[in-house]
Order: sequence, then C-alpha cells, then structure tokens
Amino acid sequence: MTTKELVPQLDVILAAKRRSLVERKTKTPIEAVRALASMQKRPQPVLSTVTDTGMIMLIGQIKYKLPQTSPLGDTYDPVAGALRYVQAGVDAIALFTDEDMYQRGLDDLVLVSRAVNLPVISQDYILDEYQVVEARAAGASAVILHSAVVEPATLRALVSATHRNRMTAIVQITNQDELNYALSISPAVIGIRSRDAATQQLDIDNARRLRGQIPSHIRVMFTDGLRSIDEAAAVAGLGLHAAIVRETVIETDSDLRRVNALFNRRHTEHLS
Repeated sequence: MTTKELVPQLDVILAAKRRSLVERKTKTPIEAVRALASMQKRPQPVLSTVTDTGMIMLIGQIKYKLPQTSPLGDTYDPVAGALRYVQAGVDAIALFTDEDMYQRGLDDLVLVSRAVNLPVISQDYILDEYQVVEARAAGASAVILHSAVVEPATLRALVSATHRNRMTAIVQITNQDELNYALSISPAVIGIRSRDAATQQLDIDNARRLRGQIPSHIRVMFTDGLRSIDEAAAVAGLGLHAAIVRETVIETDSDLRRVNALFNRRHTEHLS
C-alpha cells in the first residue's frame, strides 16, 4: 500500500504530481478552489441508479497518449473523443491523463465536462483533498481513488472529501489487502483493476476472486480500461455493474453491437 512498493515509473509520476500539487496550493488556496466548485452544476449520479438486472454500464475512457506512441499518429483531442463516445451511447466518460505526467489534465476535464451531458469520472492519481475539490471545480461527477498509491488513512479521508463534494467515490483495488480495507470504509462503488504488470494480460481469476467478496449493496466497476472485445467478453460474466473501455473496443458498429450484447445493454446508437 506504500509508494515504496510501486514500480519506478509510477514513483516518478507520483513525485512529479506531488511537486505540482504543492505549487498549485501555493498559488491558489483551497478556499478559492472550493468557491469555484460551489458554482458548478450538481454532479450527475454515477451507478447510484443501477439495479441488478445484469446490464453493465459502458464507460468510455479518454486516455492521453504521446503523439509518437499514437497508433495512427492521431492528435490527442479529448473533446472529440468524448463526442465520439456520446455517439456510441456510452453511459459515462472517464478521463485518465496522468500516466505520462501530462500537465493539462484539469484543463481537459473542464473541456470534456462542458462538452457532454454525461457523468465525467476523473481517473487520475489523487493524493490529497485539494485534488478532489479541483476535480469538482472542473466538473467531475466522480473520482477514482487508487488504493495502491495512498495509505489507508489517506484513502478514508479522500472518500470523505469526495462525499462532502457530493461526488461518487470509486475505490480502486487490486489485491486482497486493498479489498479488505476498502470494505471497512464501505464505499458506494469499488473498482477492480486486475492486469498482470509484466504481460499486461487480464488476471480474470484474481478479478473473480475479489468480485466474489464484495457485498451486494456495493456497486462494482472494472476500472482498468478494456482494450479488446475479448477482454470485454472475459469480464462480462463477473457480475459487474459497470466497465471502462477504450475507444478501440467500440470503434465500429459491429464492435459496439457485440459489446452491447455482452453487457446486456439495449443501446442502439452507433459511431459515425
């Protein structure tokens, strides 16, 4: 659960994030950010209206990619990506920009939340209450809190801060210890991340084991963006309430129909 146990790349990212956080706190007191947050429209519900009908909510992930690593040399455009997801009929949008120490994540969050009439989930690494308030001020309806990057006491405080800002707290867990602590604070939503760090393959056995221990009153989301139809099929039988997918998974009408069928969704909208 400590940052000492993290892979070096993530340590570097978190250290840079902490430095940036100190700079922002110095420049703009939290009271000013709270004032801006209070002027935003009320957060949209995330998973609170889901019933146990077997339907899995579809959440489209916008993920920052370096220009040189983009498969087709695409220009990163979070608003265009969000609008494509809207055309596909997704239920919410998750924005994740911090993996490559991208510095405009909050700006992108503002743009996306203004461009779509859907719940927007901040999926970045949150280490401090200040960031929760920033996310609310930028228009987020929910935040994903990564158990692996904060201590238990901090995680509890972040869940409380999220609730105070009327957002949904999604506590992401990857192993048994993280699940045990998450259950002790009884979040409304638990997110499961289960991917082998070396092979990048989904660890479905681990995901199934963790899912089986989550009580029925807690909503469950698969938070590691699914990368293929095969991955969507693998998680479809886990008894989830929502899953995050990357754009390539629903890139064509055929792919979208397959995912809708796998997730027991009745949406018929398509990409154009």
